[in-house]
Amino acid sequence: MIQRLNKRALHKWLTAGLSSTFVFCTGTGYADDTADDKTLGTVIVTAPAPQEADWIRLDRGSPNTVYRVGGEALRLFDRPGGANPYTSVALVPGVMETNVDAYGLNNMQGGQKGIRVRGELSMHGTTGTVDGVPLGGPGPGPGSLFLFDKENLADVSIAEGVVAADRGGLFNTFGALDSELLWPRPEARREVSASFGSENFQRYFARLDTGVLSTGTALFVSASDTSANKWRGFGKAPSSRDNAEVALAQAFDNLRLKLIFAQNDQAQNNYKPLTFAQATNLGAYNSYDYSNNPASSDHYNYNRQDFRNQALLAEAEYTFSPQTSFAFKPFYTTEEGYYLYAGGSATQVQKWLIDHSVYGLTGELRTLLAETDIKLGYSWTSSEPPGPPTTRKQYSVTGGNLVFQQWSLLDKVADRYEFQNFYLTGQRRFDAITVQGGTRYAWEKLPSIDVYKTTNTNSASWDVSADDALARATLDPSKSVDGRSHGYWLPQIGLSYEFSPAAEVHASLGRNIGAPALSVFVSSQSQSTWDQIRPELSTNLDLGGHLRYGTVYLDPTVYYARSHNKMVSVYDPATKLVLPENVGNTKADGLQLAAGWTPSEILRVFGAYSYSRSYFVEDVHIAGNAPLSVNGKQLPDVPKTMANLGVAWSLQGVTVAPVLQYIGPRWATTTYTERVPGYFTADLTLSHGHKSSWGNWDASLALLNAFDRKYIGQIVTNEVNTTANGAIYYPGAPRTLVAKLSLKF
Repeated sequence: MIQRLNKRALHKWLTAGLSSTFVFCTGTGYADDTADDKTLGTVIVTAPAPQEADWIRLDRGSPNTVYRVGGEALRLFDRPGGANPYTSVALVPGVMETNVDAYGLNNMQGGQKGIRVRGELSMHGTTGTVDGVPLGGPGPGPGSLFLFDKENLADVSIAEGVVAADRGGLFNTFGALDSELLWPRPEARREVSASFGSENFQRYFARLDTGVLSTGTALFVSASDTSANKWRGFGKAPSSRDNAEVALAQAFDNLRLKLIFAQNDQAQNNYKPLTFAQATNLGAYNSYDYSNNPASSDHYNYNRQDFRNQALLAEAEYTFSPQTSFAFKPFYTTEEGYYLYAGGSATQVQKWLIDHSVYGLTGELRTLLAETDIKLGYSWTSSEPPGPPTTRKQYSVTGGNLVFQQWSLLDKVADRYEFQNFYLTGQRRFDAITVQGGTRYAWEKLPSIDVYKTTNTNSASWDVSADDALARATLDPSKSVDGRSHGYWLPQIGLSYEFSPAAEVHASLGRNIGAPALSVFVSSQSQSTWDQIRPELSTNLDLGGHLRYGTVYLDPTVYYARSHNKMVSVYDPATKLVLPENVGNTKADGLQLAAGWTPSEILRVFGAYSYSRSYFVEDVHIAGNAPLSVNGKQLPDVPKTMANLGVAWSLQGVTVAPVLQYIGPRWATTTYTERVPGYFTADLTLSHGHKSSWGNWDASLALLNAFDRKYIGQIVTNEVNTTANGAIYYPGAPRTLVAKLSLKF
C-alpha cells in the first residue's frame, strides 16, 4: 500500500526541490535543451514557426479521429492552473470544456466534471487515462484529474467517435482522453517557475532531472504548491493544492522499467450554483455565492471539500526482437476525503465521505505478422465504490457550529466493481491504403452493496468513523444488492487512403461502451432496479480527411452515432436528488473542421468549427413516472454550434497569442423550459523568451475573458441538485490576469 505523505512533508519536498535546483544552477551552469524534450512548460519562440508536433493536430497515424495537443499550443492557450487535462483539449473540434474558475482547478462535486465531447457527457467522475492506464474507476471524487502537474506531461490526446479497440480506458462513448507522461529525461535538467494572478492566485513549481546516471538509472522529482481565492463569495479555491511526483527509469539490455508515484492534496471552498431565475439575471447574481452567516447551512465553510489522491504506476517493456515486444503496467490508487454541503433545510448539512481504492493492470503483446502490426491485450480494473455513494453523515447547525445528527447513508461494499478488456487489433499498409481493425470484449461486474439501517444512529455516540459505524449498525437485507455481470463485443474497423502527402481521407466504424447509471442505487436500493442497470452502447461512423495546400491545412470530419441506454438525469421527489438513469435512445450527427494557415515563419492562424445535432429518437419512459416528451429534441446542455479562432505571432523571442471562442445556446433540462444563451470569450497571452548564461528564461502575461463577459458556463444535473427543475447553473469566471516567470537550465 502506498505510504501517505502529509502536507508538511509535501512542503518539504517542494523546498528541497527548489533548493536542489539552485544548487545545481550555481554548480553546473546552463545545459542545452535536447530535440526530444516535449515539456509542457514555456518554450522559447524563435524565427521558425512552431513545429506541427507542438500544435493542435489531427493524428495521421490512425484512420480514426484522434487529435493531439502539443506543448506550444498548451503553453499559449491552456489555463494557467498547471493541472486538469480537460482544459488541454478545450480548443479541439467537438469539445466543450466549461470550468467554473479561470484556472481549471475547481473540482465539481459528483460525477460531472465539466467536459462534453460531441455532446457526450462523462457522468461518472474523471474520464481518461494516463499512459493508457485508467487510474480510477467510476467515482464522484477528483480522481486523477489534478494528480499530475502539466510540466510532467509530454502530450495530451483525445479520440472522438470511433475509439480503437487497443486504446485504454473503461468507458468511451464520451471519447478517450489520454495524458502521456514526460518520464525522466536522458540529460540533467532543472526547471522552476512562479505564477501570480487575480484573486491572489499563486503557483510555484520545481522539477529536477538527474539525467542518466552511470548505473543506467534516470530520476526526476517535482513538487508544486498552488492557491487562490474564489472569484466570487468567501473562501479559497483551492485553499491549497500540494503536489509531489517522483519517477524512475531503468534500462537493461532488452528490458525497460519505469515507475512513478504521484500525490495530490487539494482543499477548496465550493462555488454556489444559481437557479435558472438567477442565471437569467447575471447583472444581479453573477457574484452571488454562499453567505458568511454561521447560523445557516448556506455558510461558505459548510460547503467545501478536502481530498488526498495518490497513485503508483509501473511500466515494464521487454523487447524480444525488433518486431515483437510485451508491455506490462500494474497500478494502484487511493482517494480519501469528503464533500461538505447544505442539505434539505436551512440548518442541515451533509458530509459525503469518500475513502476507496482502485487497482489493476494492463498487458499488451505487439508483433509484426504477415506485414501486419498485431496487438493482443488485456486490462483489469477493480474499484471500490463510491460511486455510487456509500456513506454520508448529517449535521445540524447549532450555535454557529456543526452538531452531528445521524448517518443519512451507511452502506458497505461487499464485492468490488470490476471491469475487464480483452482486445485484438491489426493494422497494415497497402501502398496508399491503410487498413486498421480489431475487436474488444468488455466484461463488467457491478458491485455488491450491503445497506445498513440509519434510523437508530441519531445519538452523539454514533459520531464515529464509517468503519466503526458499520461495525455497530444493523444490516437491512431488503435494500442490499448483489452484483451482476455482463459482457459486450465492441468491434471496430478503419480505412485511410493517401492520394498524396498533402491529401488523405479516412473512415471508421465501431462500437463504444459507456457507464452504467450506478447512482440510481441511492434512490432505489432494490435488487430489481439493480438488475435492470445497463451500460450505454453506441455505434459510431466517422468520415474525414486531411488536406494541405501550401501553407493552409483543412481537417474536416462528418460523423453519425446511434446510442442506446443513454443516461438521462431524472429528479426523484423522494430523495430530492437528480440522478441519472440509462433510459434514453438517441442519435447524433455533425460536422467538425480543424483548419490552419501559416503565411510566414512568424505567424500562425488556426481555428475549429463544430456543428452537432444530438437528439432523442423516442420519448423517455421512467418507472413510476409519466413519460418525458422529448422525441426529436436536442439533448440538454448540448450546443449545436461551437467555434474558435486563434493566432500566434512571434518575432525575436516575443509571442502574441489571442484566441476567441464561441459556445452556442443550450437547453438545460428535458422539460425544455430553460434555455441558456450562447457566449463569446476572448483570451490573450503575451510572452518573451530569453537565453542567458543561467539558462532559458521565459516571462508571460495572460489575460483571460479579456472583455469581462458575463455568461453561464457549466450546467449540472447530478446529485448536487436538490430542486425539481433538474439543473443548476454556474457563471463563468470574470476577467483574469496571470503572470508567469520560468527558468530551465
